[in-house]
Amino acid sequence: MLRGLLIILFVGVSVLMMLPFLMSSLYIDQRGVVISGHVYSKREDAIVQYSTWHRSCEVTFEYWAPDEPGVSFLKVELPPGQYDGFSKGRQVQLHYLRPQDVPDLPLVKPLRAMGLLPKARLAGQRMFSGFVERASRISLPVMGALAGSILVLVVWRWSRLPRFQWAVVTCVLGVLALVLISEFPLPTARPSAALRTAAGKVKSVDRIYRLFSGSRTRGEIAAQPVNVVGAEFVPEGMLEPVLAIDLIDERSPVLEPGAIVALDYELAAPRTAYLRGATRDFPRRNLAGIATTLSLYAALLLGALVATHYLERGWKRLVQNRN
Repeated sequence: MLRGLLIILFVGVSVLMMLPFLMSSLYIDQRGVVISGHVYSKREDAIVQYSTWHRSCEVTFEYWAPDEPGVSFLKVELPPGQYDGFSKGRQVQLHYLRPQDVPDLPLVKPLRAMGLLPKARLAGQRMFSGFVERASRISLPVMGALAGSILVLVVWRWSRLPRFQWAVVTCVLGVLALVLISEFPLPTARPSAALRTAAGKVKSVDRIYRLFSGSRTRGEIAAQPVNVVGAEFVPEGMLEPVLAIDLIDERSPVLEPGAIVALDYELAAPRTAYLRGATRDFPRRNLAGIATTLSLYAALLLGALVATHYLERGWKRLVQNRN
């Protein structure tokens, strides 16, 4: 009884803490007034987290709120195509939530005064735009497998087919396998159409030393570490630089931020680029390393089973001889 009350209390407090943020964001869509701003800065980065990476395209907008004495800033992460549409200094429209329009909820006013609640949003975006952008990073095969597994299990249960537990285990293992595959570092797309050559400046070099690592697991040491290289260059026909991200073998060649590199890219998709002179053998070598590790584990397990079998037989013979 007490445990149930504590769970209810925890859920209630969590909802109470989240409600000001959710309602303030919703009110921007419903009650926000249109104000003007301009592009203050742009930043494109390669973000490496554990054994995976993603591209971050962030635009900072500067605006003057009608009820605030100073200037304010709004940072928005956008997909690359939309990111390229904003140039520094460009005028934009924002939706701004005035103090008199905030939701009448506990903690809203003090949280807003501390600058913790959302109060502005780029025109054309909605409450869940950021969530959709982050969700788009998830592998489509993984999402499809998860949705398909849920559908199969529902139909299986509804049809009252036998061995439902085995179906659950199979679906869970299948989705986990796809998740691991999606986190396996692979080379970026190779440029193939309307090739151009450019000189880029290395902005960042991050390294992936472990495979399948996460917040709760160390993963496996990569047989071939991977360099995630971000190089900035101005493509033909554009005025502002873009960031080409290429995955290459470590030390092929040795690169540091600030180095000038030659790269090939596609004219229509300049972020599809390859660094010249780099090798990309890491998928084959890492796959071979995983196979070797699994073979070693299998051999150790088989050896333990064989040793257990013979020890058991020896023990039985010893007991029989004593009797």
